[in-house]
Amino acid sequence: MAAKQGSPQLLYHFLRIGVSILAAIFLILRFAGLKPLLPPDQASDLIAYVISGIAVVLALVGVFVLKPAVPARRPGQTTGEYWSTPKIVQKAMSVWFIVEGAATLASVGFLMTGHAVASAAMILTIAVFWIVGPEVLEKG
Repeated sequence: MAAKQGSPQLLYHFLRIGVSILAAIFLILRFAGLKPLLPPDQASDLIAYVISGIAVVLALVGVFVLKPAVPARRPGQTTGEYWSTPKIVQKAMSVWFIVEGAATLASVGFLMTGHAVASAAMILTIAVFWIVGPEVLEKG
């Protein structure tokens, strides 16, 4: 019996929920009084900027390099047919995994440093991840 492919849209939604909950937990811990894991000094500032920069670059690569490689859904093609095409699923998952990784990296940077630039990168990369969902990829 042939293996049935799972739903890429469902995977995206679970990834979106997971990274959003992770960031929310880190924010709640911070507002509850948990100090950053690294002491505030020049080294932690540098780490915050480097991690945030890498996260933003990863998100930009996902949106401006990988996303354009995902073909739009053809007129008359159903959503099910579109998402059952292995090449499309592979390209879409590349976008999602890179951007989700960027959001996770920025969130960890925020937990480590508590720096404002890390929180901005976390919010930005999560917003980008929410934007590049299945519906957007179908439109091209």
